[in-house]
Amino acid sequence: MATATSPFFSPPAPVQSVPALRGLPLIGNMLDFRRDRLALHDAAAEVGPVTRFNIMHLPIYSITDADLAKAVLVDQAASFKKSAGMQFLAPLLGEGLLSSEGEVHKQHRKLLAPAFAPKRLNAYGDVMVEETKRQLAGWHKGKQVDIAHEMMEMTLAIAGRTMFDADVRSDARVVSEGLELAMRSMMASITSPIQGLPYKFPLPRHQQMRRAVKMLDTIVYRMIADGRAANTDKGDVLSMLLLARDEDGNGLTDAQVRDEVMTLLLAGHETTANTLTWTWYELGRNPAALAGIEDELARVLAGRTVTTEDLPKLPWTAAVIDEAMRLHPPAYQTGRETTTDVTLGGHRFPERSIVIINIRGIHRRADYFPQPLAFRPERMLAEQKKARPRHHYIPFGAGPRVCIGSHFALMEAQLALATMVQAARVRPIVSMVVPEPLVTLRPKGGLPAIVELK
Repeated sequence: MATATSPFFSPPAPVQSVPALRGLPLIGNMLDFRRDRLALHDAAAEVGPVTRFNIMHLPIYSITDADLAKAVLVDQAASFKKSAGMQFLAPLLGEGLLSSEGEVHKQHRKLLAPAFAPKRLNAYGDVMVEETKRQLAGWHKGKQVDIAHEMMEMTLAIAGRTMFDADVRSDARVVSEGLELAMRSMMASITSPIQGLPYKFPLPRHQQMRRAVKMLDTIVYRMIADGRAANTDKGDVLSMLLLARDEDGNGLTDAQVRDEVMTLLLAGHETTANTLTWTWYELGRNPAALAGIEDELARVLAGRTVTTEDLPKLPWTAAVIDEAMRLHPPAYQTGRETTTDVTLGGHRFPERSIVIINIRGIHRRADYFPQPLAFRPERMLAEQKKARPRHHYIPFGAGPRVCIGSHFALMEAQLALATMVQAARVRPIVSMVVPEPLVTLRPKGGLPAIVELK
């Protein structure tokens, strides 16, 4: 929630050396920000590598340059913290990994790191394939489905079993509704002309967030109670959190575990579901790319079920997913706030300046990716990736706050896509989808498709 110490209340003066987008008196670019945030950042990218726009009296600096993004996320990461916008998700995420700062963040990352180690990840592979097949079992010839919904349900089931040793398929509707309520509440708070009112005020957006938290807390605390009752390491993240002890032998409280579980629930299925949805969207528009996956799977698997050991032999399948994330990165932007005066691109930014790394814009720069709007998976094959600076492609961020679950997400996406392509045909009904930038980048209205099993 915005407070008197928030930059939304008393921001630093604009950096005049940074070129600015034109805006309206008093409200600046607020209407553009509320109407179409992607278009606003695209317009900023056309002005220069770093461009200023204003939301009311708050200057925002949009960065669409890979080198400057690396400076913020990696080289000068110690001079930044998560931007103030994250505070609007605080009622949902608490002090979890995504929202914590400084030493607390380091401690949480250290605590969770073993759950995403290669040995643990390999153990998750069979569950990922099994839950994908379980999702496909509900498809039949000519059935019309919303692929976005199907992928959300499937990745939630995978997250439930691998991270929490829980079957949460029956909770899919509640989780989906709760997360959407929370994300829309956050965006309403960020774009509201009324800032500085504490969360206790009964504003519609605050009431919306309270509903979301209540819905999701019911599920999360149920899983924690079940985990406490089991009191054993089942190989999942929840067990690890519940059994963790500090140097004094103290464990985490239910509230502390809740914050981490809630963060993983959001980050652990939402982004992968969107990745797979956008991948199917692009495969529907690029049948040659789909044929390439089918040929690769036939050659490597010869009809058997895919395993984690097969993934290094499926470079085209991986490249298709990477290219979908280049064009449609679920984490399409990330915000930071300076904690001290910082120099970027020759500009001096005072403490508490807010910068937004336009990840989607960086991925669509023609000087980084020729024909940037074309879907060309070959540019994500090993040789081309090696020839390109790593920070030109940052779907999972970079630096000390790079997504801890990136390898989990990629493994899940590859195993799920391979399993689906082997077993089913998916034909998106629409040729163009409008992206909707909430906390993650979703296809607005979902992705209707005709499906059938082969």
